[in-house]
Formats: sequence, C-alpha cells, structure tokens
Amino acid sequence: MRFYVSGLGCKVNFYELGALREALLAAGNRETRKIAEAELAIVNTCSVTATADQKSRQRVRRIRRLAPHAVIAVMGCWSELHVHEARQIGADVVIGTAHRSKLLSYVAAFLKDREPIIDVSSSVRHERYEELGPMAYETNARAYLKIQDGCDNFCAYCLIPTLRGNSRSRDPLAVRKEIRRMVERGYKEIVIAGIHIGGYGKDLGDGSYRLPDLLREAIDDNPGLPRLRVSSIEDTEISDAFLSLLRDKAAVCDHLHIPLQSGSSSVLRRMKRKYDTDFFLRKLKEIRSIRPDIAITTDVIAGFPGESDEEWKECLSFCEKARFAEIHVFPFSSRQGTAAAAMKDQIDPVRKQRRVQELLALSKKLRHEYEERFYGRNLSVLYEDYDAERKLAYGHSSNYLYVKSVSPVPLHGRIREVVYSRENAAD
Repeated sequence: MRFYVSGLGCKVNFYELGALREALLAAGNRETRKIAEAELAIVNTCSVTATADQKSRQRVRRIRRLAPHAVIAVMGCWSELHVHEARQIGADVVIGTAHRSKLLSYVAAFLKDREPIIDVSSSVRHERYEELGPMAYETNARAYLKIQDGCDNFCAYCLIPTLRGNSRSRDPLAVRKEIRRMVERGYKEIVIAGIHIGGYGKDLGDGSYRLPDLLREAIDDNPGLPRLRVSSIEDTEISDAFLSLLRDKAAVCDHLHIPLQSGSSSVLRRMKRKYDTDFFLRKLKEIRSIRPDIAITTDVIAGFPGESDEEWKECLSFCEKARFAEIHVFPFSSRQGTAAAAMKDQIDPVRKQRRVQELLALSKKLRHEYEERFYGRNLSVLYEDYDAERKLAYGHSSNYLYVKSVSPVPLHGRIREVVYSRENAAD
C-alpha cells in the first residue's frame, strides 16, 4: 500500500508514528508525501489544549477530503477523548493512547471486512509500557527515543494523566539496545523523550533505577555518541544523581527544558504543582554551578484562573530573575474534566492575550541576551537542514542555539566548530 503519516503535538507522538512507519516499510509498503495518493493514512493526534483539539479535527477532515478512498486510522490523545467524533468525520480505525501495536492488524481487518474498528481503552490508568519496535528515520542527524509514557502528576490544568494514563517506563535493556542501533546508523544526537521522563524507573522493580542511571549507562555503552539531549524534566526531579550526571558526562547537552508554568508561588499552589519559586530558583543555581553556560528553557501559562495583576507581575519578575534562554508561552486553555476548568475567576480572553504578548516580549529579550553571551565563542554545531537555493546549512549547538553556515553542499549529520556571531545566528 501507499501510506501517509501525519502527527501533531509532542515528540512522543512523532516517535510513535516513526515506529509504525518502520513496520509499514518493513512489510513492503511505500510511503507517499501526497495525501491524495494514499491508500492508508495514519494520524497521531494531540489534545493538550483546545487549539490542539481543533487542529486534530481539521487534520482528519482534510485527509478524508483529499483521500476519499483511503483507510484512515486515527490514534492519540484527541481520539482517546473524542472517539465518536473521530468516527463521524471519517476515521475507519480509531484507537486512543494505548494498543498502538495493534493498529496495523486493525487496518488489515478493516480492509478485509470493511467494518469500522474502535479500540479505546476504558482503563488507561492501568496500562503497561507498550513496545512499538524501532523508529524509522530519514536523516542521520538527530533521533528521538521514547523511554516512558503517561503521567501521575494531575496538575490542575492538565488532561494528560487522564488521556495518556499512568506513568510507565520502557525496559532499560530495550532502551539501550535501540540507542546502540541509532549510534550504529550514524546518529550524532539522541533526544530522550517521554510524557514525563523524570518519572522514569519508579515503576521498575523497587524503583531505585531511575533516569540518571539509564542515561549514564547509555553514555558508557556508546562512547562514540557525541550528544544525548534530555527533552524536558521537572525541577523536582533534578536529583543529586542527575546533577552528578551533568558534572560527569559531557555528552549530555548544555540545554534543559524545565517547565515552570507560573512565576508566582500562589498560582503554583492553585495549579497543584509540587514546588514554589524559591525551590525552582535553588535548582537553577545548582545546575548553573556545574554548567554555567547551560541554556534553560521553560513553559509558562498566562491567564490561569484567578491570576491577579500582582501575581502576573510576580511571574514576569521571576522569569527575568531566572534568566531563561527562552520561554514557551501558552494562554490558559480550559479543559473539561480538570480542576482548573471548574475554578472561579476565569481570565477574560483580552487580558489573557495581553499577558501572552507581554511574556513573549520578555522571552524575546531574554533569548537575545542569552545569544549575545556567545558572540565570538566557538560552538560545536550539528547540521540538520540545508537551503540549496541560498547555499546555507543549518544546525544546532549543544546549548540549542540555531546556526547557519555558508556551504556549497549539505552538511547533514556533520558536527563542526563554528565561531558564533550576530551574522550566523539563525534564530
């Protein structure tokens, strides 16, 4: 069959699509980039915000319109939440955030019987980690590796624990095996991904084998791997063992994404986060005492219910004090079924958007200040993209600065030392 894959949302979603793509290719199917040519289309959806819901819905409708005769298989968080709507707008096979390993057998069953198939778990909080096999890649620069699924935190604004289920860890031997395979295939950077990777290992054995242990073994197994990047980790999971990893292993990239969500301790309490701003700041100081030049990026929600003007000022002030390298800004999105959706004093859209713009302006300022620190310094750049028309190669440094270099040929998958400057900064 000619197949088409489409994903929305997080790195985990794209990893899952890559694993299914590998299985399809191994079975002799052919991938197409044109929706209209597809005989099978797989969509991995997202439901982290109302906007993500809308995009998922639009994606399924568009594929059905452009490929009216294709088999459409939909999976992920949106279909977990909106299973019947997925069927109504054109999906032939609908699963949620579990049983992805059965998807291709469900497609085969649909092709045989032409009967719609729905398999959405009613007990997603009691799942075990589901192996999907190795991921297929088209390039040899950066690869994503899923090590964990689900979340047990139940923050007041978030549906993910309900949709993705309980936190569950991938077998460490399977992780280490796939990393070796990636290194053998020439990947220079592996990005460790999951829904809540800091929770890795707490469900394995007695819970003593955790994320730092896994990463340390992965680096020791593969001395030729230049980079291992941690996609996102909570400040409460920056343990002494994790700090030791930063100290001992240069292969761990000089970039951590640590979600803050609010720079006001009173808002953090209402969000049901497990720290206050003082704790968060102490963790940043511990990290920077080991890696002074590290890029620390974050997420912040603007307009959480009840967020006063004073609390918002506290948030802006804290973000500046924390010296983030970049802030990913999200307007609060009310999700039915969460504690925040039922809270009083919902912030009106105009005030919410004003706060979003204020925080985006601050993020731009902080990003520029962080970049300026490195002008004139050597950076090790892994090249990932190429503009043939302009003869420019693009890549990221270990601390995730985006760099462009003039080159007559693509430099994909190569690492080169570059003197960083205002002229070659590509952000």
